[in-house]
Amino acid sequence: MASTNTSIPLVYAIWIAFLLFFGSVQLCLCFSGNSSGSGGCIARERKALLSIRKGIYDAHRWLSWNEKDCCRWRGVRCDTITGHVVKLDLHYPYNVEYPNKSEVSPSLLRLRHLNYLDLSMNNFGGAPIPNFIGSLAKLEYLDLSHARFGGTIPHQLGNLSNLLHLDLASNLHNSSDVDNLGWLPSIRFLQHLDMSNVNLSKASNWIHVINMLPSLSVLRLSRATLPSLPSTLPHVNFTSLTTLDLSWNNFASSIPGWLFNLSSLELLDLGYNNFHGIIPLAIGNLKKLRVLDLLANNFSGDIPETVGSLKSLQSINLIQNNISGGIPETVGNLKSLVSLSLSINTISGCIPETVGNLKSLEFLDLSSNSISGRIPETVGNLKSLVTLVLSANNISGEIPKTIGRLTKLQNLGLYDNQISGEIPETIGNLGELSSLDLSQNLINGQIPRTVGNLCNLSNLIAFDNNISGDIAGFMEGFSRCSTNRLWYVSLQRNNLSGPLPNQIGELQSLGYLDLGSNLLDGSIPASLGKLSALYYLNLAANSLAGALTEAHFANLTSLSELYLSYNSLTVNVSQDWLPPFKARYISMASCPLGPKFPTWLRNQTDLTLLDLSSAGISENFPDWFSDMRPPMYFLNVSHNHMKGKLPSFEPLPPTQIPGLIDLSNNLFSGPILPTLGGGVDHLGILLLAHNRFNGSIPSAFCGANNLKVLNLADNDLSGVVPNCWNNSSLLGVIDFSDNKLSGGIPSSVGSLSQLISLHLRDNNFSGKIPLSLQQCKQLTTIDLGNNKLSGSIPEWIGGSLLSLKVLRLRSNMLDGNIPKQLSLLASLQVLDLADNKLSGTLPPSFGNFTAMIMIPNGGKPVFDEYIASYYTENIQITTKGSELTFTSVLSFVASLDLSDNNISGEIPEEFTNLHGLHSLNLSGNHLTGRIPINIGAMGQLESLDLSLNHLSSTIPTSIADLNFLERLNLSHNNLSGRIPSGNQLQTLNDPSIYIGNQYLCGQPLPEKCPSDEPAEGPTEEKQDENGSEMIWFYVGLSPGFVVGFWGFLGAVMLKKSTRYAYIQFIDRICEWIYMVVTINSARPKSKRNRGRRGRR
Repeated sequence: MASTNTSIPLVYAIWIAFLLFFGSVQLCLCFSGNSSGSGGCIARERKALLSIRKGIYDAHRWLSWNEKDCCRWRGVRCDTITGHVVKLDLHYPYNVEYPNKSEVSPSLLRLRHLNYLDLSMNNFGGAPIPNFIGSLAKLEYLDLSHARFGGTIPHQLGNLSNLLHLDLASNLHNSSDVDNLGWLPSIRFLQHLDMSNVNLSKASNWIHVINMLPSLSVLRLSRATLPSLPSTLPHVNFTSLTTLDLSWNNFASSIPGWLFNLSSLELLDLGYNNFHGIIPLAIGNLKKLRVLDLLANNFSGDIPETVGSLKSLQSINLIQNNISGGIPETVGNLKSLVSLSLSINTISGCIPETVGNLKSLEFLDLSSNSISGRIPETVGNLKSLVTLVLSANNISGEIPKTIGRLTKLQNLGLYDNQISGEIPETIGNLGELSSLDLSQNLINGQIPRTVGNLCNLSNLIAFDNNISGDIAGFMEGFSRCSTNRLWYVSLQRNNLSGPLPNQIGELQSLGYLDLGSNLLDGSIPASLGKLSALYYLNLAANSLAGALTEAHFANLTSLSELYLSYNSLTVNVSQDWLPPFKARYISMASCPLGPKFPTWLRNQTDLTLLDLSSAGISENFPDWFSDMRPPMYFLNVSHNHMKGKLPSFEPLPPTQIPGLIDLSNNLFSGPILPTLGGGVDHLGILLLAHNRFNGSIPSAFCGANNLKVLNLADNDLSGVVPNCWNNSSLLGVIDFSDNKLSGGIPSSVGSLSQLISLHLRDNNFSGKIPLSLQQCKQLTTIDLGNNKLSGSIPEWIGGSLLSLKVLRLRSNMLDGNIPKQLSLLASLQVLDLADNKLSGTLPPSFGNFTAMIMIPNGGKPVFDEYIASYYTENIQITTKGSELTFTSVLSFVASLDLSDNNISGEIPEEFTNLHGLHSLNLSGNHLTGRIPINIGAMGQLESLDLSLNHLSSTIPTSIADLNFLERLNLSHNNLSGRIPSGNQLQTLNDPSIYIGNQYLCGQPLPEKCPSDEPAEGPTEEKQDENGSEMIWFYVGLSPGFVVGFWGFLGAVMLKKSTRYAYIQFIDRICEWIYMVVTINSARPKSKRNRGRRGRR
């Protein structure tokens, strides 16, 4: 029995030994049959790898694969027991956006034991993902992301049942797509799925497919063109989800409630989806959430208080929504918060004090909201803060001194607020600060010297404040820094004073310096010339004086932009000196550089902007100026005394910003060369006004399709205007006024659909106003005054040009009636039809001019900002007895001038509706009747001229209500009665105002009214004596008057025939009195000279 028990274990031992021996023999045979003989790599798999390598771009650089053992090759890993290749990582390692094309080799199928495959970041040229990848059945990890695959993702990937990680994210430019996702549930153990940028628009059931993957932990479907996000989901199966990215899908719905059942979520990214509605309170259920990104949606309402219960939150991004209300106090509970971004919303209220509890916070951006109140002192508790941006709000008060505790702060942005007070000295404690932006606030006082301690500061920006004092203090501090990094300084538009310090030359890193529009004085130190890194220098609009020498520019080799305008700076260099820089922009307007044209500009061959306006230059353009290349996009030499003919201008090459040439207000002469016209193809503004140019206007201007302003006013140009304009032109302003142009207004001007302002006054134009102008729907100003135009005023002006604000046709030969259709011009503020041959009556509908009824308030600008920068609308208006030119205040003026015509009839009472009118001139016509009774309602009138008419009756007493009236002329009419007095009329005491009205009386005329004669009254004694008698006389008279009056009235009222006879009698008496008065008051009357105003 014992021997039997002993033999059984012995048999087992022999059997086990046999199996081990046989297995080892088999393993050796296996290795000997598949090995290369010099390592653990299997030969056929090594051969497959080399075949795969051939299809990979640039493989010789990063896949050397020279060793015999392929298991040691880069990107290859083998099983330590079997030697089979189990991992192949061929992702493209270089940061190149578009590597050349690669190919996927079918040799991959030989690697049957592969469980890890990464082909990401390559470029497979839009080829579809090969079907055979679905045969690699042991794959657990597959990454084909950003490899520029295209076409439809093959269903065969569903065969990879062992897959845990699947990344098919596409590039934006080479997107794959799916026809359905029915194959996805077969990969039942999938934990990570990324199909970002894959077109899933056909996968209508995508959420139900995803719901069948219970092990899914990471789901990224950004930019996947998902068709919808269901509002309900009966059962949420993928509760293991920790990462959910559905950004950039434009769902345009509210957030579905089932999302907040994903209690394991740590990252939720729903950005750029056009979600709307409120952020639900249920967001507080996601207790494990670390990252919440709702960027760029349309969420409204308040930030829910429940956010404060998400204790694991590290990042909140709610940028660019419509969130309102205040920041909840509960945000102070988020002790793990590292980043809080709430910018570009409509959040209001104050920053809560509890924000100081966020001790881990590194990034805080509340910019572009409506936050008000002060910056809380508790912000000084945020010791980990690296970036603090509170810009573009309504924050007021001072910068708290506690901000000096933020010793890790690198970026501080407080611009565009209402912050006042001084910059605290403690700001000098922020040793890590690299960018400080305090611009566009109300900060005053000096920049503290402690700012000079910020040796890591790169950007110092504080423009548009009220900062005063000198800059020497902090500049000296920067100069002492061993590693000075100050590169960008922008302090323009403040009240900085004093000179530039010599230490400025020590700021060797300085590349951008803008101190323009301050009160700096003194001379510019020569040490400025040491700044070899300086590329931008703006010292314009200060009180700097003195000469700039060669030393000031000695080492400015990087200088590209130089702005020194509006100072008293001269340039004192030798004739043969050439600057060491090649600038692109030079502006030295109002600097006394003349009388010669600066010769040192001749080597500035990169120049695209040159402004030497008002520089006292009085000589011609030098010969070398025409040879400068490239052509300048911006040339301004206006307001000098330059003379001679123009140089040739080369055509400008295409550019996004049309160029400008301003030669106005000089003494240039000769013709405008056709080459200039040919060179304006990419010119936006051409200003040649106020010179002595002669000849005709070149027809080449018609082809200048980018030209927006063409101003040739006040020259000696003659001939006809070319009739070649076309509708592709962008011309907004044409000003040919004050020349000698003749002929008709060309009909092709009507093709200029962008035309806003047309000035042709003071020329010799003849003929009729062209019908084609009715096509210029954007016209706001038409000034055709002082020409020889004839015919009637077109009715279509009122029906077609509805944007018109100024219509000036004075001093022509226009006839016919004034069209009532003009009253349709609701925006019309200035109407001047004076000195023509117009007849008929005044249209009552003129009382409907909307812009004259309302008090002008400036309204919307006529020109866009680009045109308004170089052209100011100007109109000559005859008012207050003088011809005045209105420019910048034109939008506040309302004027109606119909004087010196043949208009008859009465002044319509409707005219008194024009409550916003400043000037009314109806003189020199044949108007009759009385002055409108309610004329006092025209409360804004400053000038009223009704002289040289046939107006009769009394002057309405309401005229005394015109409190702004400065000039009044009622002379040479048939007015009668007492002249009203009181209010503003007391100051208008010139008798000439009323001269030529025979029956007017009272001040200021010498004629007294009858009631003004002093009566000889009884003496006091006689009055006492007769007093009682007079009392009894009236007592006796009263009953008789009562009986007689009521008896007569009763007879007239009770008997019809008696009443009619009495009324006829009274009527005949009135007619007789009127006839006698008319005959006796007849007198000769001469109309004033209506001759046209001569040219100045």
